[in-house]
Amino acid sequence: MTAVETLLVSIDRTYLGALYRVVIGFFLIPVLSRLGLDVSSVWTLAVGLLVVLLSLRIFPVIVRKLVPFSSAANAVWNERRQIAKIYDSYQWQKLFFVGIGLAGYTLVSREFLNSRIFISVFCVACGAIGLARWSAVVNKVRSGLVHKGAI
Repeated sequence: MTAVETLLVSIDRTYLGALYRVVIGFFLIPVLSRLGLDVSSVWTLAVGLLVVLLSLRIFPVIVRKLVPFSSAANAVWNERRQIAKIYDSYQWQKLFFVGIGLAGYTLVSREFLNSRIFISVFCVACGAIGLARWSAVVNKVRSGLVHKGAI
């Protein structure tokens, strides 16, 4: 793998994956506001969040189709897609970090609107459940209770 591929593959294995999701969550409200949307509405935030989450899923697919990556990098990403299909918690845990970013923006802006608090708490709570479930799966794999090939 090239240095760029190694960096891209390692994003989800290091703190960088969490960090970039926190940054995305932090800037979600300002971006929606710049687009002229009503960021005080829970529905606007929910739809904006769904669009961001879908974009986080679709954008890498498009990049992988357009940019030729090595078979080693593609194998890692393919394995992760298979894990995501088997264990929903692998995907839900991403909400935790986006929610941390949303909550961080709410704290920094000091605009404690019910909609922002609700969406932030929802993301952090659901994401925490996903993190806990994913941690349990990883621990089972490490202890040999689940065959590594099963994930």
